[in-house]
Amino acid sequence: MNRFLFKSAMLTALGLALLSPAFAQQPQTSQPVALPAFTHLETAQADLDKISATLNSTQSFSGRFAQYASDGSFAQGQIYLKRPGKVRFEYDAPAPLLLISDGVTLTQIDRELETKDKVPLKSTPLAFFLAENVDLANDVEVAALQKTVDGIRVAAKDGSGEIDGMITMVFDPTDLALKEWIVSDGFGAETRVILSDLKYNQKLSPRLFIDRDNRRRDRR
Repeated sequence: MNRFLFKSAMLTALGLALLSPAFAQQPQTSQPVALPAFTHLETAQADLDKISATLNSTQSFSGRFAQYASDGSFAQGQIYLKRPGKVRFEYDAPAPLLLISDGVTLTQIDRELETKDKVPLKSTPLAFFLAENVDLANDVEVAALQKTVDGIRVAAKDGSGEIDGMITMVFDPTDLALKEWIVSDGFGAETRVILSDLKYNQKLSPRLFIDRDNRRRDRR
């Protein structure tokens, strides 16, 4: 059996229900205090508009990511993101994974197993905030918007029902910078990705978002 449940992984945005013992085990954290789905209902529309505007002003970023799965597994690496549609996750050793979106297709490459798996980007929750124009108030179904001193959490899902799962984005309460996201696949599995050391709106090479192995094959 493949060490990575790829289909579940893609539905959890990074696809990364990691099952390999190569990933360090992380201690379980305590559950947060329950909050109402909308802590500030009277300003929800304005809050969503501000967050959407901030996302739209971020054309690219690069930095580090740390990924925690609900089974306790952990991985980390380098992230490159360029809107619309492009993202690259380079996993640190010992993980042999590389995840690339070229704007249309999300591809998971396992260098150790020499396998590639692909799904349409639009079928994953990642498509929500990689869109050319993000409009959280109208383009998705917002299930929760919670504002605390630690951050603003927005839980959203596809209102049409065509994309499974839910994504919860966590923003800095001061500048609305995206700090992390949590993706639930609808079957109880969650993947949490925490961002750090981000550099915004720098020029990123288009080659970062291309599967070079496919390009070499095409030239033969």
